[in-house]
Amino acid sequence: MKDFGGRVTEVHSGDSLTIERESDLKALRVFLSSVKAPSMTGNRENGKEPQPEPYAWESKESLRKLAIGKRVRVEMEYDRVVPTRQGQEMTMSFGAVTDQQKNRNFAVHQLGRGLLKTNVRHSGENASKYLEDLLAAEKKAADGKLCLHNQSKQPPVQVFADLLSNTKQAKEYEHMVMGRKDKTFKGVVEYCFSGMKFKVRLDSEGR
Repeated sequence: MKDFGGRVTEVHSGDSLTIERESDLKALRVFLSSVKAPSMTGNRENGKEPQPEPYAWESKESLRKLAIGKRVRVEMEYDRVVPTRQGQEMTMSFGAVTDQQKNRNFAVHQLGRGLLKTNVRHSGENASKYLEDLLAAEKKAADGKLCLHNQSKQPPVQVFADLLSNTKQAKEYEHMVMGRKDKTFKGVVEYCFSGMKFKVRLDSEGR
């Protein structure tokens, strides 16, 4: 895939985002090269519902604030074919994403805050052209014992109930809200499905 310019329309995690390409308005999901963010879905253990890994939410929220709505330059670097849970295959496209206005590499910024870790294979096949910058930012965060590099500090716990995937909980919450005197909330629009339907995260409500 060729390099392109576009606008960030959605952030999925601390290392992946959807970008609307300027040339044809096609939406493409891009993963940041040579890095890995804590998983938002986590792993299922002992039959329990999977929980996000430590700092997964903070990593995603940092990238959202940094990138959402911004015009960016995307330098495509490599693809990787991976198996899905359904037994099929999907192609993940990796690239270096830079804010066009501030010329700021998103992966370097995230690494500098301790919210990503570099993830380069021994063969070097997935090494970004900006690998030296990535390693320098990671070392700075490690020296400062920031977030993922601080083993002595208990990571913050962020628990959110996704009401879009649970109709019963959504109805119960609606009844509870309608019974309140104050029905005004502050939130963050995470995704627009259409001109009249969107997904909102209510931090104070954990939903």
